[in-house]
Amino acid sequence: MHGTTFGGGPLICATALEFLSVIEEGKLLENVRSRGEELRAGLLALAAKFDSIREVRAEGLMIGVHLSVEGAPLVAEAAKQGLMINCTHEYTIRLLPAFIVTRAQVREFLKKFETVLANVSAKPSKSDPKTSADRPMNTHATAR
Repeated sequence: MHGTTFGGGPLICATALEFLSVIEEGKLLENVRSRGEELRAGLLALAAKFDSIREVRAEGLMIGVHLSVEGAPLVAEAAKQGLMINCTHEYTIRLLPAFIVTRAQVREFLKKFETVLANVSAKPSKSDPKTSADRPMNTHATAR
């Protein structure tokens, strides 16, 4: 069971209403859908080039990239390229960009992420690729 101290209180409710107003007035949901689709399409194109990407799951800007290799080396290489990404469950890269991400930033990310994948793929892996690829797919919801 999970609880929260201030959930449902007047301050949180007022903040939530203001947040929804900002999203609506700024047409942010439209941007979330457009940029999310651009990211998804770009990641699927990268999946066609790199065997280490097994699956791309996306709902708007909540994106999970399931890998056939451990994600920690990608996270480290991404940091060297100026990207901040997260790996969950050892084999899933989680991407949660801001609602205000721009088309140019999406293109820049995809270019840098391709470099990350290429650099990590070129290095010898500590894990047995056959064993990693044979692991069962995660069936959890998008980018937990």
